[in-house]
Amino acid sequence: MDILILTMKKGLRAICCIGCAITIIYYIYLNHIFESSDHIKRAIIEQYEDLKSANVTHIILWWNQPAWVGTYERKCGNCIVATNRGVFDNSSAVVFSLADRGMGKKPPVKIIKRNQNQIWIAFSLEANTLNLRNRNYANKYWRNMFNWTWNYRSSSDIFMPYGRVSKRQKPLSKNYSMIFQRKNKFAAWAVSHCNAHSLRDKFVTQMNMCLQTKSIDIFGKCGRLKVSESELSNLIDNDYKFYLAFENAFCDDYVTEKIFANYNNDVINVVRGKANYTEIFPKDSFINTKDFRNTKDLVRFMIEVSENETLYSNFLIQKDEFQAWYTLEEQYKKSICDICRKLNDPDLKKKMIFDAVETLGQCIKPNDV
Repeated sequence: MDILILTMKKGLRAICCIGCAITIIYYIYLNHIFESSDHIKRAIIEQYEDLKSANVTHIILWWNQPAWVGTYERKCGNCIVATNRGVFDNSSAVVFSLADRGMGKKPPVKIIKRNQNQIWIAFSLEANTLNLRNRNYANKYWRNMFNWTWNYRSSSDIFMPYGRVSKRQKPLSKNYSMIFQRKNKFAAWAVSHCNAHSLRDKFVTQMNMCLQTKSIDIFGKCGRLKVSESELSNLIDNDYKFYLAFENAFCDDYVTEKIFANYNNDVINVVRGKANYTEIFPKDSFINTKDFRNTKDLVRFMIEVSENETLYSNFLIQKDEFQAWYTLEEQYKKSICDICRKLNDPDLKKKMIFDAVETLGQCIKPNDV
């Protein structure tokens, strides 16, 4: 019996020893796993730091660069802008200008041969209706080829509006009565794109027909009056009560420089387009043609405002709480930096855009002319 008990005790000790050994081995194994995990985390962090460092250069290649971009900034952070297609394979991002020639009916490489780490960007500051001459991007070959969009729509991956407005830190101090009294002309319109898709020419003709003792002065290629850009800005600021900021197309979110360029002047902008202007500009700081049943009602209201100092001044007071920024070069520079920031993101997520046409939104013909 004693021998049996002694044998059992020895067996239990052996089992305990084996259990301890297994526990120690398991601990060492887990510790190795945790250490490996820490090594992986540190490697990811180090990789991210390398990505942000000046030693890593991201090339943003313009496949078909618009002419107006030529003199603009070509660098932001560790990103440089190139136009030489010879660096295509080494580029982190390739930008295709939808409205410019040289894009090609088909992508430069088939999707199966494409560098999967490369970002393809669809760029356009023009509406779909204005890309009629160069609509290669509408071909089926370009479907599912783009990863990002870069345009004037707030829903785009790289948002580049024609201008921005921001609230002034210090309110302007003006003699609005004096401004009202010095204005001796009704409305001005500068236009060089005649017979536009938005039918704005016909709309202005209807407006002039409703005016009796007043008129809309038309400057530019589509009008009789010719002055320099700086002279026109001074004329609008000093003489005119209204400026017609009419878009050449009725497209989603499409607001060009027309209103931004004269926003800081002492003038009431009259806007016409498909965009939601109250999302961009303060309410009661402009007049929107869509708020009126017809042209006659619009003109009647404009005349009333033009002859009432209080009404006119209130529009300017609301507008002057904000300031417009509309330098295209600055907007472009910010966009390049936005692209660079995204390329340096370690959590960068790619997506495939089925059709670039759809990303530019819907364009319609107005039904009030």
